[in-house]
Amino acid sequence: MTPKPFPVIAVTGSRLLRAELRTVEQQAGYEFEYADSVPQGRRYANRRPLIVIGSDLVARFRNRLACRGIVVVASVNPPDARVWVHAERVGATYVIVLPTASSWLVHHLLRDLP
Repeated sequence: MTPKPFPVIAVTGSRLLRAELRTVEQQAGYEFEYADSVPQGRRYANRRPLIVIGSDLVARFRNRLACRGIVVVASVNPPDARVWVHAERVGATYVIVLPTASSWLVHHLLRDLP
């Protein structure tokens, strides 16, 4: 029997970002798991197909994330230079701004995830 895959996890304390991510979930028909802290976000990170880290918490991650898929840093406002530095440190493949990148994220979810 094949184990059930772990869902995408979004690590953010931002209500605004969570609202945007819930819109993405509805559009994609895909349910995320949410975490409010770095320890919760790191739990089983290596088994996740996608980790979305809010720009509000990305600075709290001290090391690169081991992820089965990709790491995305998401924001509801254009990110400043510090967010890009933190994104690189955690191994993020993309930095996106929602809702502008919502259709990109929906497409990625539908195309690449189980």
